[in-house]
Amino acid sequence: MSDADPTGDGPRYADELTTGIVWEIGDFLLPRLERAARTHPSDSEEGITASALAESVEALVLTLEWAITGGTPARARVPIGIPPPPKPTEEERRVRAERRLERLREDWNHLCALAGHWRSAPGFQCSRWRKLDFRDAAHERWYQQQLSYRHLPSRVIRPLPPSC
Repeated sequence: MSDADPTGDGPRYADELTTGIVWEIGDFLLPRLERAARTHPSDSEEGITASALAESVEALVLTLEWAITGGTPARARVPIGIPPPPKPTEEERRVRAERRLERLREDWNHLCALAGHWRSAPGFQCSRWRKLDFRDAAHERWYQQQLSYRHLPSRVIRPLPPSC
């Protein structure tokens, strides 16, 4: 079960994601999908669809968990005699960090889109499980500066009120 506060607001930026909130969605969706898979014969379209979707949700939750915690694969082979790669420059580290947050944002948004199909189900938390527009506060500031500089309106859709 999740260690996140289910009564509070969800993350605003990708750098605020926690494994707790990711597992809130996993704990919400997986039992429903597994129940749907058991309800139908495993070789029926419905059974196959529910099983495939459950596997996809579980893989997405685990991928997000790994990306948030910075986990590494359990085993990695490093051939003897191969020199280690050069240490990344500051710019390379910055770009990698941006890419990591962008991937987190994209994966989280995908998980939220999947969960959104259960919006009317009891237990759905629309104020917490909403899509993210930005990687972090600096990314949002950059976006707002670009809009101001170009005199353009924002295309960011603000979150729905808690009653969604």
